[in-house]
Amino acid sequence: MVRKTGLLDAWFGLLLIAGGVAATPVAAQKIAPDSVKQVGPPLEVVKSFEDDFRLVGIGVSARGRVFATAPASNVRSRFSMVEVDPKTGAITPYPDAAWNNFSEQGDGKSEWISVQALWVDKADHLWALDSSLSKVDQDRLPPKLVEFDLSTNKVVRQYDFKGVVSAKDSLNDLRIDVAHGYAYLTNIGNKGSLVVLDLKTGNARQVLVGSRSTFADPKQHLMFGKEIALRPDGSVVAIHADGIALSPDASWLYYRPLTDHNYWRVPTSALRDVGLSDTELAAKVEYLGSSVLSGGLIMDADGTLYGGDLENRTVVALRSTPSHTLDAKVFVSDPSKLSWADGFAISGGYLYIADSHLWEVAFKNDLPRSGPFTIFKVKLPRQPERGHFRRRHG
Repeated sequence: MVRKTGLLDAWFGLLLIAGGVAATPVAAQKIAPDSVKQVGPPLEVVKSFEDDFRLVGIGVSARGRVFATAPASNVRSRFSMVEVDPKTGAITPYPDAAWNNFSEQGDGKSEWISVQALWVDKADHLWALDSSLSKVDQDRLPPKLVEFDLSTNKVVRQYDFKGVVSAKDSLNDLRIDVAHGYAYLTNIGNKGSLVVLDLKTGNARQVLVGSRSTFADPKQHLMFGKEIALRPDGSVVAIHADGIALSPDASWLYYRPLTDHNYWRVPTSALRDVGLSDTELAAKVEYLGSSVLSGGLIMDADGTLYGGDLENRTVVALRSTPSHTLDAKVFVSDPSKLSWADGFAISGGYLYIADSHLWEVAFKNDLPRSGPFTIFKVKLPRQPERGHFRRRHG
């Protein structure tokens, strides 16, 4: 669905209640990574990987079990999904070696095709999003979402998205709404969209297809210094709905395309309402403002939104201000260690960060390698219950 001008104007009118353009112009926020000094609490290494495991996604349970993924979109790694022993660094294919032995002749139900993202819900169940691959027969090997009970390491239920998304789509990240029994996913491919999955019935549908909030602004780009990021074929990188975060009370879903600077949110009640038309749902989306270009997002229990500032190699904490703007403060910066803060998880008072080094391995104009694929963790501060997104959740 392409958004119409009148509706777009109405959305921007929502700035008075939903947040405005960042107080500091985005262009002014771009600084050379070499000029960034170490900021914030120290990055602690949980696990560094060799090139045979190209880290992207992470999940951490309430008890501190650490899981990681290596999608096969560019290169197939030794394993697609592993559990990491945080004490020894040892890795074990998860849930077992057989799942990590992909064959195009298989049925795709008990094997990983291309595991993109992980999430551990409030019931401490692990969810793995297998995005499949555009080059395989997705009628037979469709994208799937798999729920594991971590007390047994057994599959609880598996959902597939056959007929919901096409090979041109690419499911990227997810959040599980235990309170309402739904999953919400982002789609970076095709025209961009969100996917809403009813966990009870298994019914799924795409929403906000090609809308202003899910389709990356073509006038903005991911920049490597003064260069626009290019795909291996030389085309300009355009990555649509990517980062996603769920508010602590599960009433709001926050999301954004990767290759622009815009931030959005929508009531989860609207996403679950199958009676809303495309236009009615789009009218409920709120524009939060323009800020750093981030990929993965996560919101802590106190309502602070965290994301990676990809162009400056930092992690930022995003908060709303009394004047309804987005305020991005550098939470962690360490140019000697951190490259591309991609996936996030929170457990035990720590923010876990998957550094995927994507801008060094995924583009035509790759930068020189600066270090190994690494899972870091950093201590989160105790935050007062004021001055951030939480005040607007109700």
